[in-house]
Amino acid sequence: MRVLITAYIPSHFMQIVPLGWALRASGHQVVVAGMADVVAAAGAAGLPAVRIGTDGGFSAHVKPGHMAKDAVPAEYLTARQLADRRPWDQMGHWWRLLVQDTNHLFTEFAEQWRPDLVVSEMDYNGLITGGLLGVPTVFHRWGPDLLAPMIHHHATGALHDICVDRGLPGGFPAPDLTLDPCPPSLQFEGLPAATHFRYAPYNGVGTVPEWAPATAKRGPRIAVSLGMLGAQTMHEDWSRSLIGTIGAAVAGFEDAEVILPLGTDAADRLGALPPSFRLVDPAPLNLFMDTCDLVIHHGGAGTCLTAASFGVPQLVLAQQHPAYVGCAEQIAGTGAGIALHHDSVTTDPSGVGTAVEALLRDRRYRDSANDLAVGMAGLPSVNDMVGPLEELAGR
Repeated sequence: MRVLITAYIPSHFMQIVPLGWALRASGHQVVVAGMADVVAAAGAAGLPAVRIGTDGGFSAHVKPGHMAKDAVPAEYLTARQLADRRPWDQMGHWWRLLVQDTNHLFTEFAEQWRPDLVVSEMDYNGLITGGLLGVPTVFHRWGPDLLAPMIHHHATGALHDICVDRGLPGGFPAPDLTLDPCPPSLQFEGLPAATHFRYAPYNGVGTVPEWAPATAKRGPRIAVSLGMLGAQTMHEDWSRSLIGTIGAAVAGFEDAEVILPLGTDAADRLGALPPSFRLVDPAPLNLFMDTCDLVIHHGGAGTCLTAASFGVPQLVLAQQHPAYVGCAEQIAGTGAGIALHHDSVTTDPSGVGTAVEALLRDRRYRDSANDLAVGMAGLPSVNDMVGPLEELAGR
């Protein structure tokens, strides 16, 4: 079986990597198609790839004025409220430009390589290419996923005429199968049907840091993870406030250790750190998450699911974006963590400190996190998904 994986965003693509490995281990051919940043991520993961276009990646492809910006609301909103308020018309215009610029390149490669199956995150070109070739398509979710059904609904209208002109009389196609690595207990209710499987933590490649083994722990270990764009997210005032707040919150814990993976070269920018902090170079979370007692993060799906799979309580400091806020809401809803607004770091640092202390002292959070991990471990493995994909391609 020949499987084409398409993606626009490396963070979403990384959720698909374990499936790519499972397919390869079962003897199937796999090729990842995407822009330069996705191709780089595929190469690091050991998966064959083909570069689509000559740009530097998703962010380089987005021309000024093409990408709609979410307005920052005056009041804090829920994930559903934020999703309903997204600038869907502007986004539809951008989707049209993106498909017009790149879909013919995806299709030309697919016509030459002749895949039996196309697997994609919601990148439009995968579904359209599969539809044009008459090949079954699979949509791979990336975590607590309130947005994808809404995106597909709006894309169906925005891309209809382009799809018809490209040779799809029915317009923008729906996937034949949806795979979901997010456990049902953490996923939003009311989403389209999906096949759930066990999340396999993959947060990139790297070597195990010397400080990572559990035998090297001095006391409670807290990891601060702000995603692939964390260095940019931690602007100076916010980062100093966060560091000071965490430092004060863990002062009462003997030998507490806060892992801050922003790179040792960030020391000058961050200034003097509390004694509990260890400034380290970035390393994949899956290499040390099982040694952590708490993770503080931005609401990214990869961080959320990795921590959940290891039974680690979470403090989610979510920016006002439906994906991040949705992740925060779902984690809090399971009892495995606490959700606070991103701005709380500067507007209510005592509240952040109280949350850190509660997550470390109150056993109920650890018990709920363990329950979530046990539920995830009981789901079918990613290897178990190969058979259904073979069956789908065989139709």
